[in-house]
Amino acid sequence: MRGSAHILWVDVRRIFLSLLSFYFFTFSFAGATEWQVFERDGLTLQVTFSDTARGEDLLRELIIGRNEICRKLGGASSVPMVVYHAPSKDVFHELTQGQLPHWSAGVAFPRLRTIVLNAQVDNLLQVARHEFAHVLLHHIVPGRVPVWFNEGVAMWASHEWRLRQSASVFYAVFSDGLIPLSEIDNVLAFPSTKADMAYVESLLGVIFLIHLGGPNAVVVMLSELEAGAPFEVALFRVTGETPREFERLFRNNVEGRFGLVTLLFSPDLIWLYLVLLLFLAYAGVRLRNRAILRRWETEDSEEGLPLKLRLRVHRREDES
Repeated sequence: MRGSAHILWVDVRRIFLSLLSFYFFTFSFAGATEWQVFERDGLTLQVTFSDTARGEDLLRELIIGRNEICRKLGGASSVPMVVYHAPSKDVFHELTQGQLPHWSAGVAFPRLRTIVLNAQVDNLLQVARHEFAHVLLHHIVPGRVPVWFNEGVAMWASHEWRLRQSASVFYAVFSDGLIPLSEIDNVLAFPSTKADMAYVESLLGVIFLIHLGGPNAVVVMLSELEAGAPFEVALFRVTGETPREFERLFRNNVEGRFGLVTLLFSPDLIWLYLVLLLFLAYAGVRLRNRAILRRWETEDSEEGLPLKLRLRVHRREDES
């Protein structure tokens, strides 16, 4: 993602969300921008009139993405949702009243089952799947969950891992820049680089949860939470670890996976080594050729020539 922002279920933000959402959806959406509505299978898509031509295709792709997320979350029942497709950053900020960080690609208002997408991003459908996960998570578990779990599940469900993220984790490990999972609750206040790291760690946290609890760990966690178990209890039942111990083991796991040994022998980095090897080979050939040219310049003009060229010179002299 590259940086989806969310109005999360933190107690302090609930009041803010209630007041803000009333203003957003009562006044902002009735403002200068005019919307065309497409609706099917419980999903309502709002696009500007300039995007009307692609409305049906976009709606179909969004429905496919929503259904995929439902399956990833254990067959969670779909809920009616509204998606606003903001064609520019200006319209995106108009819809969100400029309350989100500049790096935001999309936002979910889970209680309102409403999503706003910034159409300027390259990975629009992936961002949409991420936001669908947030709305569905809130539908399944309306209570408080840590932000790392909320964001990590959304990233895991929408397949948001990229090779470049490995590089950022390697750097964070070497520079002691890993963020404690408990501090990720404040992600909306982070600068973009730190926010990116927080999202990556959130995903790694969920992957580690699956490592400890098995392939169905996320679905089991959601079932425990839906049944009313506090997050700490659900985490212990699935992984056998308390939050503090889970955090310690998680950090050790990340440092082990992204340490120096892994950096040297990771299969993911073979392509980098090959490129580096080709570059060194190319540089070596260039240096050798320059050395040969310099030697030719310092030698006798005829003696410095390759054998074939010397033979040609002699031949021409004999002919003359």
